[in-house]
Amino acid sequence: MTSSSALGAGVFVASVRAGDLSDPHHTTILWAGAVMAMAVVLVAASETALNEREKEQARKEVARAAGALRATYHQTLTPLSEALGKLSQAHAAAFPAAWTAPLPALTAARNAQRPLILQKVLVGAAVLTADLQPASGLPTARSAFYRLTDPARHTFTLEDWAGRPGPPCREIKGAAGSHFLHDVLEPRQPYHVGKETGLVSKVNQFSTTYRSVIAVPVVADSQEFGVLVVDAPKDTDLQGEHVHLMTALGGLLGAALALA
Repeated sequence: MTSSSALGAGVFVASVRAGDLSDPHHTTILWAGAVMAMAVVLVAASETALNEREKEQARKEVARAAGALRATYHQTLTPLSEALGKLSQAHAAAFPAAWTAPLPALTAARNAQRPLILQKVLVGAAVLTADLQPASGLPTARSAFYRLTDPARHTFTLEDWAGRPGPPCREIKGAAGSHFLHDVLEPRQPYHVGKETGLVSKVNQFSTTYRSVIAVPVVADSQEFGVLVVDAPKDTDLQGEHVHLMTALGGLLGAALALA
């Protein structure tokens, strides 16, 4: 019980006693009730100010944590994924399939690990971005990897997805495919839709299932594979730090695909 609650109870008791005009201490009780009522106002105001200071401190702590997380993604994971991508591309170029047939064991390992790596990346994108559902703990975000299957026609085909129920569209083409190709994949730049950027989706700007999106290129050095996407219901769900995370995940996926 807070101090204001205790004083409030005292005011109630005093008001009941003060109502009895035959009580010899009627005037004293009345004055005591008035003093306690004033104290309730002052204490409640003090408690409110304290709560606001605690909330402001909590907001600052969250902002600092988000900044530290953003720095980790930017300074560690993203450069690491870029370096792995270059190494993977160099390895693939040094041992092209035209020169030598891969060993059966290596082919089997590639076929087994490729979908597992892709699914791990997609699950990470879904659970490490938007908040999970409070009751079930399931992700509210949905992630997908679209492979560039026809550069001439700007066509991207869904390879796999994870997260929020409801599969994404199977194919991105036309104006949406051109957006993926020219705004994300070719310039090697992320595209962030949401309140923070003010940008709208160029795939489906009238969607009722998501209001924020991050699309990042999946590449390994000069090799272009496709686009990694995550979307979430609210326009505030996906923030700047999530762009760095998605960029790192896209780089790691690109490195894995270059080796596979």
